[in-house]
Amino acid sequence: MKLPNSTARASSAVLAGALLMGSLAACGGGSSQTAAKADTSSLTLAIDSDSASFGFDPLRVSAAQRQFFEGLYDSLMTLQPDGSAGPGLAKDFSYNADNTVLTLNLKDDVTFTDGSKLDAALVKANLDRRSDPALSAYSAVAKGGAQEITSVDVVSPTQVALTFAKPQPGFEKNLASTTGMIVGKNGVTDTSSLAATPDGSGPYTLDPSTMKGNKYVLVKNDKSADAAKYAFKKVVFSVVQDPQARANALVSGQADVAMLTSPTVDFAKSKGLGVSQIGGTVHTMVSFDKIGKTAPAFAQEKVRQAFQYAINRQALVDALHKGDIASWNALPKDSAGFTKDLETKYAYNPEQAKSLLSEAGYGNGFEFTIVGSAETQTDLQAVQKDLAAVGITMNIKMAASTDEAFAAVATTPLGYAALGWDNPVGLMYGVVLNGFTNVQKATDDQLTAATGEAAAAKDDAARKAALTKLNTRLVESGWMIPLYESLTNQGYNTKKVAQVKFAGANAYPLLSSYTPAS
Repeated sequence: MKLPNSTARASSAVLAGALLMGSLAACGGGSSQTAAKADTSSLTLAIDSDSASFGFDPLRVSAAQRQFFEGLYDSLMTLQPDGSAGPGLAKDFSYNADNTVLTLNLKDDVTFTDGSKLDAALVKANLDRRSDPALSAYSAVAKGGAQEITSVDVVSPTQVALTFAKPQPGFEKNLASTTGMIVGKNGVTDTSSLAATPDGSGPYTLDPSTMKGNKYVLVKNDKSADAAKYAFKKVVFSVVQDPQARANALVSGQADVAMLTSPTVDFAKSKGLGVSQIGGTVHTMVSFDKIGKTAPAFAQEKVRQAFQYAINRQALVDALHKGDIASWNALPKDSAGFTKDLETKYAYNPEQAKSLLSEAGYGNGFEFTIVGSAETQTDLQAVQKDLAAVGITMNIKMAASTDEAFAAVATTPLGYAALGWDNPVGLMYGVVLNGFTNVQKATDDQLTAATGEAAAAKDDAARKAALTKLNTRLVESGWMIPLYESLTNQGYNTKKVAQVKFAGANAYPLLSSYTPAS
């Protein structure tokens, strides 16, 4: 799965990408896309997970769902094509001299689907939700968070001031993520209503033809002044978990754009489809349980370290992910915190894995269960064999439902996710330390300190040093057990869609960036 100073690329939905079940059937045969004139009135995206598994509250999700929620909600700031932050619901902003107060000047002509209007009081009501620990997008700005907002004050009907516990220069970029998405008055007053119905001011509204968990149909919002920036009158998000099924859907014309895995890229290209690519997504085993609540062995750091030595990453890539990169680092190869030292330190060594298990009191091995899906099954089976060779029995249980897939973070000790690290601080605070991958509330002083150092870094050298410590500790502690780094591939019908472009280092293109082929 792939979650600001947004809170995370793999986020809960990143996990969903690895666990959830799709419903669009695989389609064989040749491409039909050249047979008919392109229909620019609608765009169908084949995605790998259910973007609204948690309902339509944008604060319960993060970067992996941003593209979907971008259609329904406006943010205080907007992500620009180059990855920077630009004006959104806040038309401009300013900081005080010591960067402890951020003042936003709001638009005055924004209407939400419930009929309410944007004003400073509504923004305050939204940001005051930061006391709710269930909101992954707010974990870093809540009390005690690294970017804590101590108060939100209404200066005037169109001006609101955010006061921070400590200086936060550049905080506006957070507001271009799900953290900055604003819910209408009805939704923010009764947040339970967001489980079934969105309440946004975005360029699209949710059409009744939507089938939750299967397809989400968005139609242009005639009340949105920004709707004209989005080329297609209707956008359909089709949940297709199986990678080959997504590629087949693209080839057959059932989808105009599809998230492709590396093994399906050549297939798509051979059918005359376009493919845009960007790196930075690390597929990793994630230790959900570091205290031994669901499986006692996982409370031992040496046991979690044993996994690092037991898995033959290069063999996994050679067999199942040609074109991708075997990874011993939690962070991507082109990131500031990447270090080749981990490749040597944790090189494949089954005997070392056995030794660590013995030292931890598990010389005879142990058994646990992991929840998988059709998309992750072959990877898990490869890992299963490697673990069996050192005495660890990993049972693979296929998720029977969305609820079971998401419950796995609390019921099983280990999961499998695809994490994007374009915002390491946001991912750490929103997912790893305080978010969905740590429901057992485990702590690690070194990880907390390294994340804080990265957040406070004043220059590139300090940031690199902090992220290297963070990366090293994630692997050393076994909180992350990286397997490989993949390219993110967006396949597209060149007859229908112009070349897909990414926003800076973000693995998910802006919804507004999809345009018809000329």
